[in-house]
Amino acid sequence: MTEQYFIEQGNTLARKPLVTANELEALLSKPENDSVPVDPYFPLRLAILTCFSAVWFLRLTLFTNEVAIDLFSNPDVRSYMMPALYFRAWILFVVMSIGVWSYKNGKYPAIFFGLLFVSSLFNLVFDISILYLEKLAQQDVRITIVIIGRLFVSYVLFISMRRAHRIPVGRDKWNVFLPFKK
Repeated sequence: MTEQYFIEQGNTLARKPLVTANELEALLSKPENDSVPVDPYFPLRLAILTCFSAVWFLRLTLFTNEVAIDLFSNPDVRSYMMPALYFRAWILFVVMSIGVWSYKNGKYPAIFFGLLFVSSLFNLVFDISILYLEKLAQQDVRITIVIIGRLFVSYVLFISMRRAHRIPVGRDKWNVFLPFKK
């Protein structure tokens, strides 16, 4: 279609969203019906995500040089990548802070966990092809464990996105022992 056609039609391409944020939230979290039970494992999953993120944040901020030495043998590449690793740690901190805020306030948690899931997979593919390439060539067991851990975190993010409509309410929202409560 040409631009002239749209001008003649009186700008038929209105700038309204095809799906509202509430509809997208409902689609991502997949609510089956209104009488869905609370997911008792949701606080535990959030605690796992927060724990992994905190450990990774501390590792990348406090031990940036050691991480760079471990990943890159070339000193020029190492000095070039150290600020990127440090910056990545702060991005992780900001994103997880927004995630905890979204969970706490119930503001579109399915959308946020979905965005985290997609970005987690994208970063994993990027890291395998760029950051971990030297370690994978040496067949290092530690990097395999890191990749498996990151795949696990991605799975937890996916499950959290799909079950966002089952988040506990009140004080149970933060109770990691909720699965053991009768």
